[in-house]
Amino acid sequence: MSTLSLTMRRILQSASAALIFGATAASADMMLPEGATQSSGTLHLGADFAAAPNQFINADGENDGLNVDMCGEIAVRLGAEIEWTNLAFPGLVPGLQAGRFDGICTSIFINPKRKEIMHMVAYVQWGEGLMVRTDDSLVVECSPMIGDAASYNACFDQLSGRTVAVAAAGTTNQHLIAESERMEAAGHEGIDIRAFDTNADAIQALASGQADGAYLNDPQAHFYLSRNPGYVMPFAAAYPNTLAIATLKNNLALAEAVQAALESMKSDGTYDEIVNKWGVAGVSEFALNP
Repeated sequence: MSTLSLTMRRILQSASAALIFGATAASADMMLPEGATQSSGTLHLGADFAAAPNQFINADGENDGLNVDMCGEIAVRLGAEIEWTNLAFPGLVPGLQAGRFDGICTSIFINPKRKEIMHMVAYVQWGEGLMVRTDDSLVVECSPMIGDAASYNACFDQLSGRTVAVAAAGTTNQHLIAESERMEAAGHEGIDIRAFDTNADAIQALASGQADGAYLNDPQAHFYLSRNPGYVMPFAAAYPNTLAIATLKNNLALAEAVQAALESMKSDGTYDEIVNKWGVAGVSEFALNP
């Protein structure tokens, strides 16, 4: 589906919502639950808008990206307006806990620690990979098998002693630390990890020569590669994981409303059109806290 058609869909559905008090369904279970959001009729979401293609500010100064399309459509289905709060990734979970917004829609990975404090609705999946410059400053040659974690060891081992940029507080940073510690335990020099506030900062560190590589989520790396010559990914699809839209643990009603909206989107093909547009993998089930 094109950006224009998604926009037109929202305009038409918003008009319908004003008339029938619902976006694409008039049933009560597709409405924004009473008391589940800070403001009646408004869905407040936090996201890091320096994380293309998840969400970013495009050349026209407009919000754009996978989650702008996905959660924008969810809001429409719930008969709600959407209001974004832009925060660097490390501040998003604390911001949710502090009540700055109703949920997080920024492609956050699901893990046990996060499930202790949030309801997490699975909605897309992807892996992680290394992006390097094509000037031969770092050459990594390996042939991992997707889904076989041990087959990636040879890829990470070639980062011994090299400087790799990564976004702080994310799962990518945790995985890179784990790989470095594995290498050190085997008697090798670890990875010189440089953690930055955002993926954009990590990419800039690579571009400016402050780092030999940038370790990113696959879609973010591919998005940058598609727009900037001189870069390549020696390996991708490491640590495949499922991502979520999250609410606080005491806000089950909103999490279930998000599930219902996603199911509605799946049934009429809108969900598949959005994931295909942004080159990410869909999920077979919008599971709650999988």
